[in-house]
Amino acid sequence: MHGDVHLVGSMPFDTVEQVLRTSAQQIGDLVTALPDGEVGQRRNWVRYLPLRVYSTHPQLEETSRLDAAEIERVENAHKRGARPAPWTFRIRPGERLRFDDLHYGRHAIASYEVFRALREEGVIPSGVRFQVAFPASGSAIEPFFEDVAQWPEAQRAYEAGIRGEVAKMLEVIPAEDLLIQWDLAWEVVDLASGDDAFYDFWPQQTVEEKLARHAELLDELWKGIPDDVLLGYHWCYGTRGGWPMTAMPDLGICVALSNEAARRAGRRLDFVHMPVVRHPDAAFFAPLDDLRLGAETRLYLGLVHHTDHTDVFRERLDLARRHADGFGIASVCGYGRVSPDELDVALRAHRDCAHELRAPA
Repeated sequence: MHGDVHLVGSMPFDTVEQVLRTSAQQIGDLVTALPDGEVGQRRNWVRYLPLRVYSTHPQLEETSRLDAAEIERVENAHKRGARPAPWTFRIRPGERLRFDDLHYGRHAIASYEVFRALREEGVIPSGVRFQVAFPASGSAIEPFFEDVAQWPEAQRAYEAGIRGEVAKMLEVIPAEDLLIQWDLAWEVVDLASGDDAFYDFWPQQTVEEKLARHAELLDELWKGIPDDVLLGYHWCYGTRGGWPMTAMPDLGICVALSNEAARRAGRRLDFVHMPVVRHPDAAFFAPLDDLRLGAETRLYLGLVHHTDHTDVFRERLDLARRHADGFGIASVCGYGRVSPDELDVALRAHRDCAHELRAPA
């Protein structure tokens, strides 16, 4: 991970070319990889799955049905203020669930063609990879399956389905051109909720029990990803209703998950990303003292808040450096839910903050 800047993923543009051209021109020389922006309905993140996969799957049936107006709200959930109703499913009796097409492979292959053309044009610098993000299996399944007893089967099917999507991508995208990022949002929100359950149908567990459950799922996420592909994790506090969705007193949850990911990966772990609140105190970064990553794993801290000035960034940077060094920087999350007019400001903020990162301490 040679880039000092990491883009988390989503962008508020209509086309992949807009995303790649804009981000490459602004910060292409600062990144290891560029995402396709998860444009269109993929900006809805995991809500894309019930919209395009679960609701049409012959082995699934709805347990909470949506009318046309509610489905339209799901389709436009990336817009500010949109609050779609819950949409839940279960595996039909007697069926063994499998996902042969989760759509991610087809989108990645189409986006990579745009990426490659822009690189040949010289817009994207040589050496920059193409970035693909997947929701982790907890986020993909747990908000949408009310029967907790079905979670293990649904998660195994999803994980196998993602391995199939990766295989489809690698038929077209060279492994040395690819970076894969796993996004864990509902897992983090669950942990940040303490001993409470965010949804009524979620199990009542202690934080320790939740961490063990989510950590176990990390055993599967690295499988099927060749060593030539870069691999990392984004610990996400979610943007539904504003960021963060739940209280973030410090980096303790992110550190615990990072340590589990590093311990459980059966291959090289290339990076982890942790968001940072706008005004952290000195104690916020203290859990980084317990971070146990290998020398090959780059830490990216979400120190960039594009609505404030570099002097505020510098304050966050100075506090972080008391507990870590050699890290890169990023925003707290993707930009899929902000106005396109803000992107120029946000990307310039990444460049300005990278300049501060590289300045003598």
